[in-house]
Amino acid sequence: MAEVPDEELVAALRGGEPAAFDRLYVRYERRLYGYIRRVVGESAAADDLFQDIFLKVLRDRSYDPARGRFAPWLFAVARNACLAAQRSERSQASLRERAEAQLRPGEAPGPDARLGDAVRVQAAMAALPEPQRQLILLKQLGELSYREIAGLMGVAEGTVKSRLHAATQAFRRLLTEGGSADEL
Repeated sequence: MAEVPDEELVAALRGGEPAAFDRLYVRYERRLYGYIRRVVGESAAADDLFQDIFLKVLRDRSYDPARGRFAPWLFAVARNACLAAQRSERSQASLRERAEAQLRPGEAPGPDARLGDAVRVQAAMAALPEPQRQLILLKQLGELSYREIAGLMGVAEGTVKSRLHAATQAFRRLLTEGGSADEL
């Protein structure tokens, strides 16, 4: 059986078919939650935002299939919700201070190297400037195309590619050198 396109599921949902919501939920649950979790950092906040975003999908009529695919719209809603949550919860400066503290040599947690690597990756992601973090997360976790990210951010596709390259290089530098975000 061929997979029903997202846009048809949204139309069915608006037509009163609750099963369409279930299919959209299952289709995006893992990707969207992973994106939100990595942006906000805390599982409780991620759980709340995830539920809020899917309630918005259920109630909101602003998505228009004629204007583009459902996935970029969904991730735009998630991105905006995450950014709003970040602004209200903590300042960017305190986030960077915590990340830089975790990146300092000699402060690696316990003997479990895999745990240490995960902490370093999280710290390096947190140390990136927010626009670079968003690009990496939208591309890797959101699985959006360059064109979809460009439309979401209101820039040219080539700009997304060059900014994503710079973000990836900065991320690698933070991981390999244990540098700080100020060096970027």
